[in-house]
Amino acid sequence: MSGRFGRSEIKNAKPQSSTTIHGWPSVIFGIPFLAAGVFIFLISIEVIPVDPKSIHAPMWVLSAAGLMFGLPGMLLMIHGAKGLSRKVRLEAGIEHQPSKPWLWDYDWEPLGISETKEKEVANAFLAGLFFMVFLSPFNWWAFMSKAGGGFVVAIVCLFDLIIIAVWYQAFYKLFQFYKYGNSRLRFVEFPLFLGTRTNLILKGLPQQMDQLKIKLRAVEEAYETRGSGKNRSERVVCYQRYEEERVMRNVSSGADGQLKMEWDLPDEKELATRLSDRPALYWEMVIEAETPGIDYSACFLLPVYAKS
Repeated sequence: MSGRFGRSEIKNAKPQSSTTIHGWPSVIFGIPFLAAGVFIFLISIEVIPVDPKSIHAPMWVLSAAGLMFGLPGMLLMIHGAKGLSRKVRLEAGIEHQPSKPWLWDYDWEPLGISETKEKEVANAFLAGLFFMVFLSPFNWWAFMSKAGGGFVVAIVCLFDLIIIAVWYQAFYKLFQFYKYGNSRLRFVEFPLFLGTRTNLILKGLPQQMDQLKIKLRAVEEAYETRGSGKNRSERVVCYQRYEEERVMRNVSSGADGQLKMEWDLPDEKELATRLSDRPALYWEMVIEAETPGIDYSACFLLPVYAKS
């Protein structure tokens, strides 16, 4: 099956750009949030003395509020510092090896790329904990204070349901990791060049699959403002620029759990990987397999570049 070009938005995508603000702006933007969080937290543990009558909530609620401000501020500053480091690497790479972007665009391993499901599991559980801390002051307001009314209770209950969904996803990822472990995509050649036929070997597949779906696609990020009025916000949106999908039924990967593949890459230089850019353009392979119990899924970045 040949691939198709186009530009369609990908729902529930995992962009490489975690936010639309990078570098020094991200560091500076995170400072007041971190400072406010630390200040509130120090009040809650009585390092900074205040009049007890001026606090109308338990100290643990104040601690949660401090974490709610401080943690995002710290993450923004870390994100900005990583962006600055990436910019230095990018500038040095362009200066010394301008015709070989695969040497500096991303930290590629020439032999292949492996999943890091344990990292995904840890991030999922951290997200669940963060949402619990974030909503704990609101739950206290809704259910324990005398100020919460029926409308507040209804809204908080709705967000509590979201927490349950987040925790469900975290445990699903955990059980998926224990069942399948980390898969690996082996590059027969490195890098993969646009306009050529490439060979790949997928390792770690289930031995028996009712259906196996493999999607090769080029993803282009864009920073867009969505909403209107006070609800306007800038967000990362992912668009699919190229896609080829293969669907196989009643598949056996054999005792070694391997699948060899050949793909013809389009000869479109504008689709060359730019992982260091923000917003980025990148290639990925998405694999989904239906199996008894928990299904298999994996996603790999691909080093697809244009010949110089």
